[in-house]
Amino acid sequence: MKKGVFAGVMMMVFLFTLAIGLTEAQALPDLKVMSLTVQDFTAGGSKIFITDVTKNRGTSDAGASFTRYYLSNSTNLAGAVRLGRRYVPPLAPGAKNTGTNYVLIPDVAPGTYYIIAKADADNYVTESKEGNNKLSKSIVIYSMTDQPDLTISSLTAPDSASPGQNISINDTTMNSGLAGVLQTVTVFYLSADNTLDVGDVILSNRPVPALSPGSSSSGTTNVTIPPETAAGSYYIIAVADAANIVFESNEDNNPMSRAITIAAP
Repeated sequence: MKKGVFAGVMMMVFLFTLAIGLTEAQALPDLKVMSLTVQDFTAGGSKIFITDVTKNRGTSDAGASFTRYYLSNSTNLAGAVRLGRRYVPPLAPGAKNTGTNYVLIPDVAPGTYYIIAKADADNYVTESKEGNNKLSKSIVIYSMTDQPDLTISSLTAPDSASPGQNISINDTTMNSGLAGVLQTVTVFYLSADNTLDVGDVILSNRPVPALSPGSSSSGTTNVTIPPETAAGSYYIIAVADAANIVFESNEDNNPMSRAITIAAP
């Protein structure tokens, strides 16, 4: 074989081998946390749910791994506190897995922190990219001694209505406490007096979104006056956190009432 031909053949063999090597190097999994769901605030020393979606964005199968959760004062893992982890099963290319864990937030100083979720946190899987595994979300942490305080800051309804009539009730539910509160429910009642008791009739309810300290939620709720209601003087009573789910600094200031006259049409 001539020298030039031999050199050409060897070059082709080298390029072919290099191409195979590059293909094999690129055919690797790539695990990444694609979404992270965490509540906006909580108290130090309490437990919260963390939900994430971990996906294999690579071109080959990823073996089983763990996505781990951390609490950090920045978006970096330096000095972060481990909160927990969840098992992620093997994932084919393009496959994703959603999971949730219930973790304890340390009793840290109040302030803004970050929940960080990192896919394959224990480095079980060899990936094409090792630096894109994590995702973070901010969370405000309050002191355990700080509590929310839900009140009805305004309530409007028609001055009069008839039995069976549909009316609109407008309310503003406010958090005047020192800590945030997750979603609650404000409930509306029809009462013969302005004091809530077991004989009062539930008219309807309104979901109230999470409220940070000092924030409020206003809404309109359509209700029907019960057809069997006798004519007379009544009260519409709105009660914030009517199910008493939230621990508040003041549990006695949740209701507000407004007089209404029920008369025959």
